[in-house]
Amino acid sequence: MWVGTMGIRTAFRQTRWITIGALAVAIWTVVVWFEVLGLMEWTAMDYVGRSAVSGVIGLLVLGALVVLLVAMFGELGEEEPAPESWPPT
Repeated sequence: MWVGTMGIRTAFRQTRWITIGALAVAIWTVVVWFEVLGLMEWTAMDYVGRSAVSGVIGLLVLGALVVLLVAMFGELGEEEPAPESWPPT
């Protein structure tokens, strides 16, 4: 599922503050991703600290967060289901 520009435009038009907050979290997540990637010590054989094992687990968690944010952007950009008229016809 890829969120196109029209989806983000629609989301921004419908829910401006939620979209801005979600974009800020997405940018922060990408920055932290590269910081974790740069701090990992690939040759360390320990499971605690800056070793490759704990770094990869952190990257997996950040990746899952990015997937959830992309799904949320997709839902923010949707116009359906719209509220139904009342009384029903």
